[in-house]
Amino acid sequence: MPGQATITIGDKEWQVSVADTPWELTQGLGGVPELAPGAGMLFDLGWEQTVQVTTVPMLFPLDIAFFSETLVVTEVYRDIQPGYIVTSTLPARYFLEVKAGDLKGIDSGDRALVNLLPLEETAVIIPDWVSSMISLMGFVVVGMLTVSVVQDLIKGVFGQLEKSPVLLHQTRPEANFKILSRQEEALVKPEYESVERVPPQYSGLISWISEPLPEYSLLTAPRFLLAVEAEVKERKIDTVLKQLKDGVETIQQSERFRLFLVTMSKFHDYSIGNQILIMIQKPDATRVAGFNTWKDLGRWVRKGEKGIAILAPVMPPQPKPEEKAPEEEEETEIEPQPIYFKVVYVFDIDQTEGKPLPEFEIPVLTGEANEELFARLLSLMESQSVSVSFEPRPYLTPEIKGQYLPPNQIWVRPAEPRAQQLKTLLHEVAHYYSEDVFHIPRRDAETIAESAAFVVGAHYGFDTGVRSFPYVALWAQDKKVLEQNLAAIRRVATTIIEALG
Repeated sequence: MPGQATITIGDKEWQVSVADTPWELTQGLGGVPELAPGAGMLFDLGWEQTVQVTTVPMLFPLDIAFFSETLVVTEVYRDIQPGYIVTSTLPARYFLEVKAGDLKGIDSGDRALVNLLPLEETAVIIPDWVSSMISLMGFVVVGMLTVSVVQDLIKGVFGQLEKSPVLLHQTRPEANFKILSRQEEALVKPEYESVERVPPQYSGLISWISEPLPEYSLLTAPRFLLAVEAEVKERKIDTVLKQLKDGVETIQQSERFRLFLVTMSKFHDYSIGNQILIMIQKPDATRVAGFNTWKDLGRWVRKGEKGIAILAPVMPPQPKPEEKAPEEEEETEIEPQPIYFKVVYVFDIDQTEGKPLPEFEIPVLTGEANEELFARLLSLMESQSVSVSFEPRPYLTPEIKGQYLPPNQIWVRPAEPRAQQLKTLLHEVAHYYSEDVFHIPRRDAETIAESAAFVVGAHYGFDTGVRSFPYVALWAQDKKVLEQNLAAIRRVATTIIEALG
């Protein structure tokens, strides 16, 4: 049960329930028919962060105030009707929900005073006969609820889990918290016992791992949950997050960065964070999939093999379009945010045995020209209305192997060996996507294009060779810049790989 407190701002005072556990934060005031005068709820999120509050389950309008760590009012939102989402524009640790109109005269910069009340101060004396009746009714209700929950759980585990595992969609990195309705929490939390929230010290890594896993990585049957239960208990989310943090810290090392790009070339549909986790745990991995995916493909994980621990973000499902009122369409067009993450395990193909899968063969990385890749690149540029010229330009120094001339011209030196021409073409194609498709700033475009060209080449078994990456060490000084630029490399490389088919 939430604690109780009084909160005073200026000459106004409320007696409030205090929500600070995941369940209390999730439940909030959802489903409460009304608030008594001078009542409300104070939410303590544990640390300052960008906050999203949904009023979908509310039955009456609210005033909402956000507070900093020091209980200074940062923002006030008034008369928020049920069915909307409010997002703080500044980081906040606390927020207060009261009846609409109660925050009249309260504004940013005001300071709140919170006085926590001992539980006995809010106790209500109940006659003995009432307590007995409540206890009896409680047993009956709990019994009925247990039967209902068990029935739903059986249906959910053996029916729904295989069809629709609850995983989040792509999220914006700046937001990492969302208050859920009770209905949403019921869909998210019971699915897996090992779902956990990211501890505050690792909150900066949330955006590295907030993309959904590819379908072939998901746990798709309860049998697998039983198979890895012991391992999940040993590998808490903190352990995996520490691995990710260490991987991020060392990625600026040239050989480490090259290995990361090779990993990206094989797993470009994974989030940057999970690519790093795969690289750290099994750098020679070529194709990974979940236990049951391998089984469906006629292969089995060998006994004793250790899974590659990655992180699956879990979040509530978005409301169906028909559930939205027309007038709230724009208000609710907000990408869902991850709250919980689960450590899941994938296995590389060399950890399995069974039916051969020739379609999973990975080309050996070499520096030999790949004529098919060469032809596909030329065709891709033609489809983009970018001309590729191989005419002699003797007035350019021999060191210049090629050029990208915005917005739609590529030149490749004709006298170079075919392998060098392919390296140059890959680099200039990546320049086109970096600068004119994704509008990456010039200061980073050179390194991003070089890195993306390496990823694309490696995906097709062609080693472009890694020239120096002088900016990578500079990126790593600011983890946000590093994350943004690694994401840009992945975006450019993935776009080219998917366009090449």
